[in-house]
Amino acid sequence: MHSILKISVIMAILVESSGCEKPQRPLPHGPGATADKLAAPLDRVPKVAETAKNSSLTTEQRSVIVAKIGERSITLGELESRLEAEPFAVHSQFASVQKRKEYLAKLVQFEVLVQEAQRQGLDKDPEVLEAARQAMVRKYMQEEGKDEVAPESVPSADIKAFYDANPAVFHKPETAELSHMLFADKAKAEQVKLELEKGAEGNTPRLVSLWNDYVVRMSEDKVSAPYLGALGAVSKLPPPAASEAELQRRTQIPSALVDAAFTLDPFTIGPVVHSAQGWHVWMTTSRSPAVEKSLEQAEESIRARIVKRERDLKRQKLIDTLKGKAKVSVDDDAVRLIVSAKMERPAKVESKDAAVPPMAKAPTAVAP
Repeated sequence: MHSILKISVIMAILVESSGCEKPQRPLPHGPGATADKLAAPLDRVPKVAETAKNSSLTTEQRSVIVAKIGERSITLGELESRLEAEPFAVHSQFASVQKRKEYLAKLVQFEVLVQEAQRQGLDKDPEVLEAARQAMVRKYMQEEGKDEVAPESVPSADIKAFYDANPAVFHKPETAELSHMLFADKAKAEQVKLELEKGAEGNTPRLVSLWNDYVVRMSEDKVSAPYLGALGAVSKLPPPAASEAELQRRTQIPSALVDAAFTLDPFTIGPVVHSAQGWHVWMTTSRSPAVEKSLEQAEESIRARIVKRERDLKRQKLIDTLKGKAKVSVDDDAVRLIVSAKMERPAKVESKDAAVPPMAKAPTAVAP
């Protein structure tokens, strides 16, 4: 295992488990910068070969030992490499000899802790080994990604083809996510609306918690009730390139309810709406503005999408090749033996600062 990688992951575990505070990265340089603002010595792994090539030190000077911690020697060249690996914005701090001494002192402190961690066997700890494996994979994927397609090299024809093939991405009507409860009796619908507003007292988390309870117990729309009344996305205009199944789903939502959805902010109980289906207590859970982008406006985002697509395809091809070499076998039947934890309904929320409980999503329309 690479020594720097091993030391990095050991220290990460040591700092977390021992309560030792990791040295903070320096703030932008300037008057008043103190020693405790110096960067952690191993925040970045130095590129020793690159630093040596551009170093003002001679080979002999780079080999000078500036600190020893047991068998571990820190050379002037290593110190220079670590200083160079720090963010460019803080390099001016190290013009001061005192700051360089302080940095070296922190590096010595770090090495002392590393050696103690190794003496305690933490370099063989499963968490450390797993962290090393993950760091190794990240490094490998970074190396594999060096030859990726540059955004500026994407042909204009590819950009236009992507734009033309994805109208729904660049042309969208104003959209809202709509939820409702359905009642045959108007008085009952009005009573539920009043109870929701009174119980929530303007508190969104409390409103959502109440809604989740009421919709399951009381809504007469037994199709949407299991989804907490979610009807899905609605818009006054049909979205471009929508499937037949999606268009049919939208036509089943009363137009009066769709029109009402764009009159109020999300998580506001609207006036009871009447349709051929009955009386609706409703609210929106989100609203998205219309999108209308020309090819020129969308060009940069399309470049990024194409680069990501090419990167993902290349990565998948690599994974498939490696899996073939590794002779992978998977037992899907055994996976089914794991039983998922039971989902519980969110508890009632009292604090105004509490997070909003999740709302259900309507089932996605699938073309037959």
